Amino acid sequence: MWSDNETDKDLLGFKVHAELIKSVLTNERILPVSVGVFGDWGSGKSSIMKMLEQDLNAVGQEDTACIYFNGWTFEGYDDAKASLIEEILVKLKENEKIGPKIKDDVGRLLKSVDWLRAASFMMKNIAKPALLAYATGGASLIVDVVDKAKDFFGNTLENSGELIKKIDTDEGKGIVSELKKIIRKDNNNDISTVVRKFRHDFEKTINKTGLKSLVILIDDLDRCNPERIIDNLEAIKLFLNVPKTAFIIGADERIVRHAIECRYKTPNIHSSEIDQYKGIVTDYLEKLIQVPYRLPRLSNADVETYMTLLFCLRDLSDADFKVIYDEFVRFREQDRHSSFSYEKVKGLVNGKKNARNKEVEQQLLMVKQIAPMVTNGLKGNPRQIKRFLNTFTLRLDLAEVAKFDLDEKTLAKLMVLEYIALGRFKELCDWQQMQNGKPKQIIELENYAQKSNGKLSSELQGWDEDIILKWARMQPSLQDINLMDYYWISRDKLENTINAEAMVSQIVRLIHKSISTFTTQSSLKSEIQKINQLLDNERTVLFNMIGSDLLDHPDDDRCYSIIHSIIDNNHSEMMVIYKEVLFRIKERIKDSLIPPSVALGMKDLAKKDASFLTLINSFNTTSRISKALKVQLKKQ
Repeated sequence: MWSDNETDKDLLGFKVHAELIKSVLTNERILPVSVGVFGDWGSGKSSIMKMLEQDLNAVGQEDTACIYFNGWTFEGYDDAKASLIEEILVKLKENEKIGPKIKDDVGRLLKSVDWLRAASFMMKNIAKPALLAYATGGASLIVDVVDKAKDFFGNTLENSGELIKKIDTDEGKGIVSELKKIIRKDNNNDISTVVRKFRHDFEKTINKTGLKSLVILIDDLDRCNPERIIDNLEAIKLFLNVPKTAFIIGADERIVRHAIECRYKTPNIHSSEIDQYKGIVTDYLEKLIQVPYRLPRLSNADVETYMTLLFCLRDLSDADFKVIYDEFVRFREQDRHSSFSYEKVKGLVNGKKNARNKEVEQQLLMVKQIAPMVTNGLKGNPRQIKRFLNTFTLRLDLAEVAKFDLDEKTLAKLMVLEYIALGRFKELCDWQQMQNGKPKQIIELENYAQKSNGKLSSELQGWDEDIILKWARMQPSLQDINLMDYYWISRDKLENTINAEAMVSQIVRLIHKSISTFTTQSSLKSEIQKINQLLDNERTVLFNMIGSDLLDHPDDDRCYSIIHSIIDNNHSEMMVIYKEVLFRIKERIKDSLIPPSVALGMKDLAKKDASFLTLINSFNTTSRISKALKVQLKKQ
């Protein structure tokens, strides 16, 4: 098994990216600068951050200091801007290279941060609520104000009853008058003054260190909620973006854009305004992040190299792996395109004849054979590749215990289908169960995929998507393979798929949430457009989550509206999942729970899909949905 944590060992050949980014960070002429290291979930952003941190803090980098900040670690803190600034100042103070020079200055800056946090808390939780309570006579509101104040300042304030009495005295009325003055003040001007002073003091502190550049790495920002993402980016821009500083933000660009939309989007944006609004989001993003650097997806050669090194790291001795890794580094410096594969490793360990090295050779030969499939199926995503291999290894171990003689390439091909199109994977499971492991449908599909002409039978409707046909063309052919044993070792995943909760990327979670909480049909259509941002496997995960929502709430017409709208936007894979969920509702729950209000949407889908019509016609004739469908279908 392989750990899912980031590493400073460059198994991806990403050192070249780290070196390029470093050249930007240490170029005095372009500082201050904010760089966005953008990539999909699991694409290697954190590993690049670790490489940069290690390199910039190495001996010989005396005129540069680098500090690492994990944005997600402080997700639950009270004030996002203050938490980010405070953590950076604390790490500056603790830095062995520069900390002693600026200890007192940092102390003063930290006091400023405390003031900012207190001012923000007072305005939000005490001053304005206290005025509201006083104006409306809402004694219960004052109780809440006092409780919040105690949370922040400790149990030193009066109890709520005493505060209510005091607020009605002359002294209390004077306090309320002062609160009103505070709130009436042009607070923007006050904040501007505070920001200017903090920036001035922060710049003086950096100058005192003698550094040419201070590099601040902010990782895992895309795991934060949208509000905190924007707060952190604005803190960088407003308070910390001073001469000699460089900020590296590791994130999925789609999530940052989503956060900007959440902060500034009007609730019911008209469809004709969407393109204009996207331009505004782009402009705002460019102001926050000046230099975007997008990590490329791994090529087939990269994937083969990565998988090869993963197996070597896991299975070889430390000494043997060091020989392999050192040779890989030399190889990659001379050749950026070819794979560091089985042949190269075999030559390096060939002189050591032992059972362990022989087993590694067998594994690497398998890697060479399945790498093209994994590249196509997993879109060159390092985290997905590592998790795929973990599951693959577990299933091979299970097959050995069960005494199954399985072909590793066949198992890999089936797992790729499971990963990219779970609904199709389940359909194939049903077919092989009914046909003793050798479904005739796979023969038709593979023949069609090779010839790319003719027409698929109705049974294979929806299997003509490009990604499925690419999968069908992968070697080996499944036409003469008995699939029963392969599905037996995968049986735990047929209900709890490989796309389990832990595999759901943040962008999928965010889009699922935005779709699930739609307010109008117009806003639903707008949210569904975001599905086009997703990769194929991410769409599959999202559609399965939406299918699960319906299975959990079969009486909620909103779930049906979401699914119907997605299918109407030409996402046919949703239809496969929809039929499966409806069948399970019919067989295992009760189709009487299906609200009759969704009959019109079902009728429209039945016009385009004969098997869907057959399914809805099989509903219990006494159910409300069946009666409503009967009325709708008569209108055709």
